[in-house]
Formats: sequence, structure tokens, C-alpha cells
Amino acid sequence: MYVYKLLFLSVLVLLPGAGPFAQPEGPGPGFEAEQTGEEPLSVRPLEELIGEALQHSPLLKMQDYNVENAYLKLKLLDKEWSSYFNSIGSFQVGNIRYLDNLESANGGDVRTITRENTFYGIGIQARLPLSDLITRNDRRKLLQNQLEQEKMMRQDQQIKIRELVIAQYQELQLRLSMIGIRSRNLDFHAVAAEMAEKYFKEGNLSLEEYTRAAGAQNQAEEALAQAKAEAALAFQLLRELVGADIRGE
Repeated sequence: MYVYKLLFLSVLVLLPGAGPFAQPEGPGPGFEAEQTGEEPLSVRPLEELIGEALQHSPLLKMQDYNVENAYLKLKLLDKEWSSYFNSIGSFQVGNIRYLDNLESANGGDVRTITRENTFYGIGIQARLPLSDLITRNDRRKLLQNQLEQEKMMRQDQQIKIRELVIAQYQELQLRLSMIGIRSRNLDFHAVAAEMAEKYFKEGNLSLEEYTRAAGAQNQAEEALAQAKAEAALAFQLLRELVGADIRGE
């Protein structure tokens, strides 16, 4: 029985990628990871995804409006002089009827006279508040500072979005690598369980050892399923962050 066990363990160690010292193959420059029963997944270059995420970000779009509003406030201050002048005008048209009693040598003569009168006037009124003139430079400096703050906030948001995309990209890369590792681990345990079943039927392996081999295969299957679920989640999160399909050609 010892000879059968030694042969059994030797075969397991010599399986490709099955030994404890086997080095897993990570995704290459084209960002491809092997998946059991699936075609390799290719993801577009990182900088390309970052660019699309910056264009898609609603937060950056809102910040663009904040920058524009601060700039418009500064322009309104430059046009503030127009509020110091007011134009005034009036126009009136009316009919006036009155009785005119005329005295003459022949006696009194009463006449009704109607006259049409037109009145109009135009002008400009100037108002120069002293407080506005004194505080103008300070108010302009305040608006300039607000504009610069909005610009810096936009730059900070860009940096944060880049960091998020990079972190999620690396997370997806790791999860896809784990699929390859878990797949090779499952292959190892599947072969081990098959050989254990054979030796068990031949009476050369105890029930405890056979059960242990079968249990290890089940755990490897669960680990692979978990790795695929985590990779799918990482893929979806990165796609939502970018706002477009992230698959490469």
C-alpha cells in the first residue's frame, strides 16, 4: 500500500501547474487571463479607460458649471458700471376743453374751446454709490479667488477619478488572475480525486484519504466559482466607473 501511495503522490506533484511550487501565470501586456472553458478576456488600455471616465463623470460636469458660474460672476462685476446710470422719460397727450366768455360792445359771447396738449421729456440719471467704488477691488479679488478654488477642486476631482479607475483596473486584473490560479488548482484536485477514487476501488486507499481528496476537489470548485463572481463584480464596477464598454478588441 505504501508503494501505491508514493506513486499517487508523485503523479500529483508532476502534474503541470499542480505542484505547490508552480508559479501562476498572470495576465500579459494585453491584459488577458485564462478562464476555464472561456475565451481570454481582453480589457482596453488603462489610459484610454481613464480618459473616458473623466468625460463620463457627472461630478466633473457639475464642477465645470461651478467654474463657469464663478467666471460669469467676475464678468458681471466688470459690467457693474451699467447699473449706475438710469434713463428716464415721460410722454403725455391730453385734450383740454374750457369755456371762454368774451365781452364786446354787442354783449357777452360764450365760446367752447378745445385744445390738444402734448408733453414729453427724456433724461439720464446717474447714481454713484461710494461703497461700491471703495469695495470694488476687494470684491473682484474675492471672485477671482473663488474662480481659482473651483478650478483647483476640478483638478482634485480629476485626480480622484484617475485613482479610482487605476485601483479598480488593478482589482479586476487581480481577480482575473485568481480565476487562472483557481482553475489550475481545480484541475489538480480533480485529477487527485479521480486517482483517489481508482485506488479506493482497488482497495489501496483508505476511505478517509479518499474522502479528503473528494472534499479538496469540492473546495477547489467553490473557490473557482467565488473567483469568477469577484471578477464579474470588479468588471461591472470598472465599466460603471468608465461609463462605456471596457472590453478590448
